[in-house]
Amino acid sequence: MTIRTPNEYISRRDRRQAAPEQTFREAEYIDRLSKSRTPVVVKLIDGEEVKGWIEYYDKDIIRITRDAQPNLFIYKSRVKYLYEDPAGNSRAREAKA
Repeated sequence: MTIRTPNEYISRRDRRQAAPEQTFREAEYIDRLSKSRTPVVVKLIDGEEVKGWIEYYDKDIIRITRDAQPNLFIYKSRVKYLYEDPAGNSRAREAKA
């Protein structure tokens, strides 16, 4: 009679690998926004909104360039979310025309 260890009782379904912590989708999205100089709104965890475009980023920070205001380095850990600025996009289209 063989003795089974507890791991042998785990079903195949339960042995799936966990999802990776890094999928690099965040970096791809920020890179696309940066290269196209798309106007964005960055919502911080304290509720403040910062508008501008992403000039530089790395694993810890995002540099937001703004018109007529100082540029900012923002820690990614302080960002709640960011999105493309619809009002800024219409201004950018008008400037190109």
